[in-house]
Amino acid sequence: MQIQSLGLQNFRNIKSANLSPNPKLNVILGQNGSGKTSVLEAIYYLGFGRSFRSNRPSKVITYQQDSFVVFAQLDEHKIGLQKFKGGDTALRINKETVRSQAVLASLLPLQILHPEGYGLVDGSPKHRRAYLDWGVFHVEHQFHAAWQNYKRILKQRNALLKQTRQYQDLQFWDKQLVELAFVVSDQRKKYVESIADTLAELVTEFLPEYQFDMAFYQGWDDKVALEELLKQSFERDRLLGYTQYGPHKADLKFKFDGINAVDVISRGQLKLFVCALILAQGQHAQQISGKKTVYLIDDFAAELDMSKRVLLARCLQHNGSQVFVSAIEEQMLDGFDLEGCTMFHVEHGVISDYKTRVKHG
Repeated sequence: MQIQSLGLQNFRNIKSANLSPNPKLNVILGQNGSGKTSVLEAIYYLGFGRSFRSNRPSKVITYQQDSFVVFAQLDEHKIGLQKFKGGDTALRINKETVRSQAVLASLLPLQILHPEGYGLVDGSPKHRRAYLDWGVFHVEHQFHAAWQNYKRILKQRNALLKQTRQYQDLQFWDKQLVELAFVVSDQRKKYVESIADTLAELVTEFLPEYQFDMAFYQGWDDKVALEELLKQSFERDRLLGYTQYGPHKADLKFKFDGINAVDVISRGQLKLFVCALILAQGQHAQQISGKKTVYLIDDFAAELDMSKRVLLARCLQHNGSQVFVSAIEEQMLDGFDLEGCTMFHVEHGVISDYKTRVKHG
């Protein structure tokens, strides 16, 4: 999947902009605070329905405006998102209103690498569950509905835990919860197994000095039936006010030389590892669905020496996907083949100096 055109209105300090991206490499240059990261953020909004920088949409809307709009022409569809100060969202595909962000996400597979995005490794389990679920969502069409239904019933169960003193009141919900839990966990487990080899190859290329291992924890001890575990933990769950076991507690464990990743690797190595994780997902999704992932790379050079920048740039560019990469200046893009790329310059929210490098030969 590729973005053929991109439009922004009232998005942070960008009043209005229309871009015609390159199908391969797009370079966005600008000083800190210029608005270059806002371009990546706008694309991210189309794929995820939220920002990777702020939890408050009102902060993203240009001052004294009521909403922002982002729209893009893809290979076969035109998609758009409008976010209002009050929190409401309007989504459109080919000018038709749609209700679910998941529909847009299925059309535009996106991955992002940014300086504050290492929570995938050093953050809470929710980041790794989100990583898992992105991957499963793009290769298993039934997953999203099962996961949404599971979360709906889990919410109902947690509400009942605060109201009842008898487990019998939860049995009806637990039966449904367990059935959906096995669907969700089985698909997650199969996904981890299917991506393992691709990820291992990339980690070996990026961090050859380590022996890498990944393990999937489904959210409860697989030696105990979940149905029985929910019954046994009822009193404790009731005191806590939430359900302790299930797919909502799943996690991925990353180890290097048998030690937890966060205790071994440096910040630069962490960036390479996160990139290996997202590249593996994109490659796997393309093999299964045929859709290419769009990669957003913010502040490419941060925390990497020249040799690692060259390695990362080569891997990003050689997989044939569309890439958007931001940098303060062109000299910080060591490793990228800039011939044939499209370059944008951003200054004070104005995107200009648009040019396409001539490809020689």
